[in-house]
Amino acid sequence: MASPGAVSAVGATSPSSGSDAPAVCNPQLAAVTAERKRKRKESNRLSAQRSRARKQRQLDELTVQVAALRARNGAMAAAAHDVQRRCAAVQAENALLQAMNLELGERLQSLTELIRCMEEATMYNQPQLLDANMYNYY
Repeated sequence: MASPGAVSAVGATSPSSGSDAPAVCNPQLAAVTAERKRKRKESNRLSAQRSRARKQRQLDELTVQVAALRARNGAMAAAAHDVQRRCAAVQAENALLQAMNLELGERLQSLTELIRCMEEATMYNQPQLLDANMYNYY
């Protein structure tokens, strides 16, 4: 059995061991492991950089989209306010026209009744008017 202070070559070279201690037995293996570790760190750094750049682009796009939607929302609110104002004006005009229609209808009915009464009076009083003219002494 190996002594407790001795380092096993298998344990030091195992890539899955996760140990950062350099391999004492094989300097070439240690150099390869260190190079792999450096490349992995560089790859992770570049990947993180790309990820941050992608997130920044997405954030910029969303910021532009928010500004556009706020502008559109403001325009729609202004248009809705204008429509409400015009609707109120049309409703006021409609109420005025309905009142005028009612008044004119009543006036028409009154004038129609007056004409009917005059026609009846003319029919019944026509001979009397002629008789009254016959007795007019000037």
